[in-house]
Amino acid sequence: MPLTRKARVVGSSLVVTIPSQIAKAYDIHDGDEIEIIPVEFGEFTIRKRKK
Repeated sequence: MPLTRKARVVGSSLVVTIPSQIAKAYDIHDGDEIEIIPVEFGEFTIRKRKK
C-alpha cells in the first residue's frame, strides 16, 4: 500500500519523513544511515544501510 508524504525544506535540504509504523517494522532508528538508490527518472529505492 503506497504512503504519501510531502517533502519539506530544512536548511538547504529537502526532508521526507518515514511513518513511525514503517520505521518500527523495518527496525529504523534515529541516527541509522539510509541509502537512496536511483532506479529510473522519478523512481528510487530506499533501504537501511547495513552496518
